[in-house]
Amino acid sequence: MPEETIKVLEELAKMFGREKSDIMREALQVGIREMKIRLAPDLYSEGKISFGKMSELTGLSYRELSLELKRRNVPLRYGEERFSEEVKQLVD
Repeated sequence: MPEETIKVLEELAKMFGREKSDIMREALQVGIREMKIRLAPDLYSEGKISFGKMSELTGLSYRELSLELKRRNVPLRYGEERFSEEVKQLVD
């Protein structure tokens, strides 16, 4: 691991009053979540996953995903499948 990264982890551990290993675990979890949020819109725009699958993959709500797609200028693919997913969401 680069020395600069170790220094940052040590600084964060000190600021949060936690162990460096805890900070590393949390940073890894945050990084994985962020990677999923970055990847999912690309897969969605390529038609490889549905809106519902994107929600499942990222752990974001439909509203959060809609905002994320808008932020990334990814148009919604609104078809029969999406309509069915929304109806199911409303019923549940």
